[in-house]
Amino acid sequence: MPPYASPRNRRQPKIVRVLKSRTSSILVAAVLVIVLYFLFSTKGFMSRINLESDLADKKTRVLELERDIQRLSRERDMLREDKATIEHVARETHGMIKKGEIVYRILPAEKEHSK
Repeated sequence: MPPYASPRNRRQPKIVRVLKSRTSSILVAAVLVIVLYFLFSTKGFMSRINLESDLADKKTRVLELERDIQRLSRERDMLREDKATIEHVARETHGMIKKGEIVYRILPAEKEHSK
């Protein structure tokens, strides 16, 4: 019978040989713990990815708010200086009319009740 056919003489995979050694097993476990710590701790890799995603969201929100501020500043300046804008806002929001104008209000039709 050839020597490689015997279970005792057959070479085991390298990982099995490494894990049978106590020192190697401890070293592998320690490395695994360190890698997991760096991946999932509060200062780890996954936390950093989440923080970078939050930062990108916050930057987008800041840009939106800056656009809103610019729009509101233009609107404020127009309300301070432009007579047509002032008149438009007064008519639309406060229901004001000029002297001599007649306002027609159209009421919605009443629904017929079936008996």
